[in-house]
Amino acid sequence: MMKMGVYLIVFVVLIVSTIAELLLVGQNISRFWLIMSIIVLAGLKAVLIAVFFQHLKDEPKSLSTLLLLPLLGAVAFLVISMVSVV
Repeated sequence: MMKMGVYLIVFVVLIVSTIAELLLVGQNISRFWLIMSIIVLAGLKAVLIAVFFQHLKDEPKSLSTLLLLPLLGAVAFLVISMVSVV
């Protein structure tokens, strides 16, 4: 069982990354870097949620890897589709 402090830290990281995504939209950066930054932040949040709030960190490594590989594949497809649009 994890301590409440770990969940609180993960929650704060999720909030900060969401705020960063929202602040990125208003910045004067190229569309490519905006899309890539948002995809990276969204991927980070997805992994944190899966590992801590869906308790994948307590599962055997093989099961965790089996469940996280499709997530990485989805991020790769998002990157490819977004880059082709830009």
